[in-house]
Amino acid sequence: MAQNSTTTDRHSLIFRTKPTVYPLILIIWVILMIFYEWYVFKDSYHPIWESKIRWDILLVLVNQIFVGLFFFYGIGNLVFAFRYRHIKKREAQAEQRVLKMPLPDDWRPKVQLLYTTYNDFIPYALQQCMEQNYENTETVILDNSNNPEYIAMVDQFVKNHPGVKLVRDSNNKHAKAGNLNNYLNGVGKGTYDYFVILDSDELLEEHFVEKCLKMFYYSDIGILQCNHVSGQNHNAFMKTFSRSGNIFWPVQNVVRSAESGWYQQPDTMKRNASEVQVVHKGGTLCFELGHGVMISKACFESIGSIPHMVAEDLCTSVEALSRGWNIKFASQIYGNEAFPVTLTALVVRAQKFCGANLEFLRVYHKRLFHSKALSFYQKLDILSFTLSAPIGAFQYLSLILTGVVFPVMHLPMISQFDFLIPAMICYASQALVDTIFQLMRGVKIWSVVLYEIQSAIVYGSYYFVLVMTTIFSLLKRPAKFVVTPKTHGKITWAYALHAHYRSIIFSVITIVVCWHFSDSPWILLTFLPGCIGFLFELQANFQTKETKATNALLRRESKLALVGDRNYRLDWRA
Repeated sequence: MAQNSTTTDRHSLIFRTKPTVYPLILIIWVILMIFYEWYVFKDSYHPIWESKIRWDILLVLVNQIFVGLFFFYGIGNLVFAFRYRHIKKREAQAEQRVLKMPLPDDWRPKVQLLYTTYNDFIPYALQQCMEQNYENTETVILDNSNNPEYIAMVDQFVKNHPGVKLVRDSNNKHAKAGNLNNYLNGVGKGTYDYFVILDSDELLEEHFVEKCLKMFYYSDIGILQCNHVSGQNHNAFMKTFSRSGNIFWPVQNVVRSAESGWYQQPDTMKRNASEVQVVHKGGTLCFELGHGVMISKACFESIGSIPHMVAEDLCTSVEALSRGWNIKFASQIYGNEAFPVTLTALVVRAQKFCGANLEFLRVYHKRLFHSKALSFYQKLDILSFTLSAPIGAFQYLSLILTGVVFPVMHLPMISQFDFLIPAMICYASQALVDTIFQLMRGVKIWSVVLYEIQSAIVYGSYYFVLVMTTIFSLLKRPAKFVVTPKTHGKITWAYALHAHYRSIIFSVITIVVCWHFSDSPWILLTFLPGCIGFLFELQANFQTKETKATNALLRRESKLALVGDRNYRLDWRA
């Protein structure tokens, strides 16, 4: 934190706007819901209300909650994108002004790069992160690995890089959160001024630390989440689907950061939520996202520890915000993370996000609801953000209601397609955002159309995993932290079928049952991705000339990094 500038001077350098997104979303949502309800009321809902059969009315009300949720998310995706287009230039200019300012010669805080790994150590990634132009930087490997191969790799790396510290937590208790706390509240306590959390596949630009420190010095923040691009694509699957993350990160996070309001920075190490002073009321919440994030010592010590939950990033954000710490997103400071290497890896990540978000909501919902530090719109934002992971499960349940339950109970409907419209809008809105931004970036339209078809199949094959994870979460089964696989061998047809057979069976049964009771062709279209999505598992076997070169480069750089003989710097933007 800056020592020689006032709070007003500091926070005035950060780009902020008045809450706009959620008021606009709610206005459009109310109008759309009125028109939709008017359209279906006479021929569908009115006869059901008149029947006064409790179960019929209850099921319709449940489906209406889903309908409202789908419309809300569809509108939200579009409004966030529209708002981002409106403010992104001004936000970038404000941030660039800060990054052009020098750091004082007498302010050189110590920064530690905390590299977290569990059987997924990537030597070239860590060495590149270490190559920072800011000198007072120290690297610490936090290794939870139990695989002898990875343990040996870490030991070899540390031996050939004498300045790197190694701290092991062999019990691997509480996964990533436990790994971080084992160091930050153990041997690492008080040995840093700021720390950066790195995942095993992270690449940082060489000015990353220096740029982050400028944001801390010239503003009043406790946590800074930086931008990311998906890269290091060494097979066709990664190359095809990595582009979606490059749109999602800035669109969502720039807007959330700009409209998140401002708190008076804490002046004590421990602070209660009742003491938080809101300078500017926010309409959204900016979150730290678990990697590529810098946190100040004062902020962490006021929190005490990283919460021991799978969604440790969300929990840490809430703990910091409840104590009056500002969290901001830096769109002009970049990291690079590898996209999941296979469809299985992508599904594992989706499953983890879904379970983690629902667990977070179950644990924190009362505290968030009663928080006086958060505005109504901010509470709505965190609810919206959290439920975005299991939204596919809700779509499935709604389709089952309209495709099976309602026909069996002979409930009147205009058509099943009319009830499919909200779910289609929910999904198509994100596809539309992806399409527009890709076209604006110069991607050819045929390439965009092909990508959206492939994405519909891949993400449409999630139903089984999301539904089961949601059910287990509602039964209060603890979420499980699973490391996303970083490597793969030769993928055979047998492997692909075995990896996804439950999803295939689940989808086939759903299609047969729905077709039998509703006789509607859109059922086939909706659940077909679950039957054929496994084919994209095989896509990881294929390599273009570009991905072959990337794969060879990454293998060579890892070998050189292990022995400390690497002098080539990867392009973090690729």
